[in-house]
Amino acid sequence: MWYLFELIFYVLIITTLIILYKVKKLSGLKKYIIIVSAIFALALGITFALEKPIVSVTDSISYEVKTHENLDIVQAYYHFLNVSDKVQINGEVDFNKVGNYKVEYVIPTLFGNYTKEQTIEIVDTTAPVITLEGNEIEKISYNKEYEEAGYAVTDNSDEDLYDNVTVTKEEVNEKEYKLIYTVEDSSHNVSTAERTVELIDEVAPVIKLKGDSTIYIKLNDKYTEQGATANDEIDGELTDAIKTSGKVDTSKEGKYKITYTVKDSSENEAKKTRTIVVYDESKPSVTPNTNPSSETGVIYLTFDDGPSSSITPKILDILKAKGVKATFFILNYSAANEKLVKREINEGHTVGIHGYSHTYSEIYTSVDAYMNNITKLRDKIKKSTGYDTIYTRFPGGSSNTVSRNYCKGIMTVLTKEVVARGYKYFDWNVSSGDAGDVKTSQAVYNNVTKGLKHNRANMVLMHDFSGNTKTLNALSDIIDYGLKNGYTFSSINSSTPMIKHGVNN
Repeated sequence: MWYLFELIFYVLIITTLIILYKVKKLSGLKKYIIIVSAIFALALGITFALEKPIVSVTDSISYEVKTHENLDIVQAYYHFLNVSDKVQINGEVDFNKVGNYKVEYVIPTLFGNYTKEQTIEIVDTTAPVITLEGNEIEKISYNKEYEEAGYAVTDNSDEDLYDNVTVTKEEVNEKEYKLIYTVEDSSHNVSTAERTVELIDEVAPVIKLKGDSTIYIKLNDKYTEQGATANDEIDGELTDAIKTSGKVDTSKEGKYKITYTVKDSSENEAKKTRTIVVYDESKPSVTPNTNPSSETGVIYLTFDDGPSSSITPKILDILKAKGVKATFFILNYSAANEKLVKREINEGHTVGIHGYSHTYSEIYTSVDAYMNNITKLRDKIKKSTGYDTIYTRFPGGSSNTVSRNYCKGIMTVLTKEVVARGYKYFDWNVSSGDAGDVKTSQAVYNNVTKGLKHNRANMVLMHDFSGNTKTLNALSDIIDYGLKNGYTFSSINSSTPMIKHGVNN
């Protein structure tokens, strides 16, 4: 086709020259008309030969990153012919990487190649996507800190933006706040996601007895009810809402129970029991013993629900300073808190399994669900620290009744199953009440020291979850009390007796 155009062009030139030569013999107007026509034809031929191709290419064009694999098809016309299939493209474009690229479109013509340049801009205008793990609305107890359920970030261009995410807290009201997750990619596209955290009241009121928890009355003496007080962190004073049940007949020997019950506005219930012993002083065998046994007892300090970055290190500091070993029944831990588990082990404490999860509705649905829960954490501890443990504590204790809501009779089976699989489980016989029954470090101290007895193993329940300053501030005094009163301290080991509750499900 190109040769045909060249032939026509040269024929036209030669013909024009011949015409111009022959018109010399002519004269008059006819001569000038022929000359002008020949010159016009020659100019038309030259213009036709020098015509540039028509190309459908702009100076620059943008493509969204990772949306194309090739450049768009270029439409080109030359001398009224479609020559798109003859267009050659010089230059490379990486459609998966943001940037500016130069390309050339080359089209052959009668007198060489025609070149058109274009700037290809690969851009990212799509914001990253933040995907929240867990629930968009999380409900937690008002006295606990929210533990991040996790999130993931994907982006068209940037591969890993996880560390670029910032989380800010925005208060909505006293019972709710929002967590705002924000991330910006390298192209300055910004994305946000929100999680709502609702604070719920899961903490029962605190009942304090007026007088002793055990009262001894001689036969036929008068019993005077001393009453109790009740306070709630949310509702305040609830003493007037206390309901008292039980009767005491001082005309008959025996033990009687007076139970004090109160509920807060969130239906959290607290109970406290007072024991009244009616005895006949003529029978020394039932006279209250005011002289404790001289046998030295052992105190096992145990901490549930850790590790936490705010409390656990300080508890370990106190134990180290006092030279006391303890036991930590831990939950699943983050990479940042792995060092705390290793420190517990390295400093000679015992690490036990509380569970990978503490959510009753998950772990108490079946025997397999529970066993998987403790096996998963045991495997993690062994993998990350090299430490293998067979000691465990049931969330809520073996006496818990909440498991009835998810699987009736499961605790009866589990207490046998864990032992059959080589574990030892430990409940407690001294409770600090720091998971909800008390508000002050003094109350924690009082609960522990009043619960200690010399002629037994004292398994003390405490917690090292985040924000539990009550136990942290009471710990040194509790240890000092034990040492001063002839107790020894130990972490749980192979010779420790299994302290068990009565099973209620």
